[in-house]
Amino acid sequence: MVDAPTVARRLAPDGRNLGIDTARGLALFGMMITHIIAFTAEDGSFTRAVWFAGRSSALFAVLAGFSVVLSTRRVLARPGGRAWAAAASGLVLRGIIIGVIGLLLGLVSSSIAIILTFYGVMFVLAPLFLRLPPLALGLLAPLWLTLVPVLSMVVRREFGLETSYIVPTPGDLVTPGPLLTDLLLTGYYPVVPWMGYLILGMFLARLDWRAPRTAITAQLIGLGTAVLAKAVSSLLLTAGGRSALEATLGPVPAGEPGSLEHTLTTGSYGITPPDSWWWLATAGPHSATPFDLLHTAGLAAAVLGVCSLAAIVLGERAWLLAPLSAPGSMPLSVYTGHVVFLEISRLAPIRSLVELMIHVGLAVLFALLWRGFASPRGPLEWPVSSAVRAVQRRVLGDSRPTPGDTRDPVR
Repeated sequence: MVDAPTVARRLAPDGRNLGIDTARGLALFGMMITHIIAFTAEDGSFTRAVWFAGRSSALFAVLAGFSVVLSTRRVLARPGGRAWAAAASGLVLRGIIIGVIGLLLGLVSSSIAIILTFYGVMFVLAPLFLRLPPLALGLLAPLWLTLVPVLSMVVRREFGLETSYIVPTPGDLVTPGPLLTDLLLTGYYPVVPWMGYLILGMFLARLDWRAPRTAITAQLIGLGTAVLAKAVSSLLLTAGGRSALEATLGPVPAGEPGSLEHTLTTGSYGITPPDSWWWLATAGPHSATPFDLLHTAGLAAAVLGVCSLAAIVLGERAWLLAPLSAPGSMPLSVYTGHVVFLEISRLAPIRSLVELMIHVGLAVLFALLWRGFASPRGPLEWPVSSAVRAVQRRVLGDSRPTPGDTRDPVR
């Protein structure tokens, strides 16, 4: 029989950064809100669900950078020239598995944009940045978030690439060219500009998150960046961007789907149209413009700071964060379960708020029971991590078991 102190230790193990898990839990629940709660009410007004549009998935992507660093730290610490190859091989395999799960989930649901396939591609590309020192990552991240969306616009205008509304499935593998275009440039989570989130996460993961100063600084700089990005975007739209964009959209009543107000509030399905350079001045959700990326990246850093500071302040009582940190410690399992259950629940529709409470409640209950009584790894995380460690050992030429990453150590 497992006693209460043992369960508490399993929910808040020594050496694990529960602030990161807590932030990941918030990202998961934020995405659940956007999947279940409509952005507009019956009277045409916007609901509070729009507060999470684009922001939760951005936080999820920034935390991918943490996963890259934390999952490769022990391997990269090994002596010898094969350490990077082993770490890179593990990331590529992890990305492929996550991507395949995303494609399979595309068969389950076509009503929501599955992030996992795009997420997997980001892991496959992550080894390109593994050897960069913290300073280089810290400088590259804001440059990427600012300049790459402009490059994306240039490419999309040159080749006439429009927004893709498809949810990738295994069937799309027979047309790899269009699929790769969707994943990199025109999909709901376009990897090329979104890699800026991952690079930012890799930089943040190198910081000392045991220090309150780091958490507070992340809050201040992150929130300041988010507010400044929105303010500059608003000024540019007022200076002529709004009238120019409304002219390109045509006579759509304000607030109606397709209007500029609706687009800037609810989202652009991943990217903006390539018909006007003024779109780069907007900061609407899922628009992948410089101001959208900087705004959401800043909020992600601020949320990480708040969650990490909460874990520091709670100390030995950090297990109180378990309703968020436990689901956040097994994001692949919780996200997959949510998508599957979302389709099942739609067979018998109920009020959206009740449905959301059921999804969140089941995710919390499952994660608490699994982590407290079964395993520190989620049911999908465990086989993925085992496969990754096996590949890393093979590349290292080491028959000894690679230490498991049941903890997320932080400097």
